[in-house]
Amino acid sequence: MGPKRSRIGRGERTAAWTVLALLVAAAVWIGLAQSRLSPAVAVALAPPRPVGTVAGAAGGRVLATAGYLGDLPGAVPATPVASYDPDTLSDRIDGKAELYLAAGFKEMSTRAYRLAGGARVDAWIYAQTSPSGAFAVLSGQRRAGARPSPLSPDAYATENAVYFTKGNLYVELVADRDDAATGQGLAALGAALAAALPGDGPAVAGHPGPVDEKTLFPKDGLDLQSIRLAASDAMGLAGFSNVYTAEYALPQGAATAFLARRATPAEAARDAKTFAGFIAQNGYVPETAPGLPDGATLLVADGSYEIVWAKGTLVAGVHDAVSREAALALATRLAASLPDFKDVK
Repeated sequence: MGPKRSRIGRGERTAAWTVLALLVAAAVWIGLAQSRLSPAVAVALAPPRPVGTVAGAAGGRVLATAGYLGDLPGAVPATPVASYDPDTLSDRIDGKAELYLAAGFKEMSTRAYRLAGGARVDAWIYAQTSPSGAFAVLSGQRRAGARPSPLSPDAYATENAVYFTKGNLYVELVADRDDAATGQGLAALGAALAAALPGDGPAVAGHPGPVDEKTLFPKDGLDLQSIRLAASDAMGLAGFSNVYTAEYALPQGAATAFLARRATPAEAARDAKTFAGFIAQNGYVPETAPGLPDGATLLVADGSYEIVWAKGTLVAGVHDAVSREAALALATRLAASLPDFKDVK
């Protein structure tokens, strides 16, 4: 027979398990204590929150536009701020994101407010890379029946909304109703927000800044509300970007003028030639006519008339005029508004 084994009693086994449990608990406590910072250390290591910003942003970041959607006079925040960058914009405005992206989109923040009368107003602030980009998205989706608004030179309003730009920012304020009290609240809210937003810096003496192409369109017959900026593929020509258009009602008939600034005169001349070639590919035939601006090309097809030329760093022209007389009259006026215009950079 082999040696007799001693048996561990129940009491000894219980004591062993108790000691083991205490050791495990002690190890866990020590680990937690080592990983926990004191409140003073935590405060010291935490970066300060940007002044005037609101929590909630794309990718966990706080975007600058969120800071403009804090407390506003006459309105109470109804939702947190939601912010979007170029990678996430389509999550919020799928189907329209390309318009903003083509115009140099940087970021957007949105928040809902309640006016004193109970109306909900959704505020949207888009930051583009330039003031022209902000104007492109405003003018590219101008609502039917809109009327001018005093919030900015290009601002407009509908029955339940106001739209305006300031510097490189494009703003929409859209209410859920269109009664008179809501309209007054919208106007006040828009004025308060416009006053709070940063704008263009003051001009430096001797350096007035770039010329605004919108101011170069002749005034007679111009529909001011029709001025638009196509950020890309203007008039159907792929790559024909940053083109301003303006509609005219002339005694000779309707026509549209267009202007596009380029970096150099050579680039402007190239784009004018490309546009003429594109029009010719669509069935238009070049014709001559007295009174054309220097270097201009007239193209005609089935009661539609196109004229294009380059002047310095500008591409200029007339689009879809209903008569030869209207096309020539508008081209003459447009050329006269650019008498010594060589560079608008």
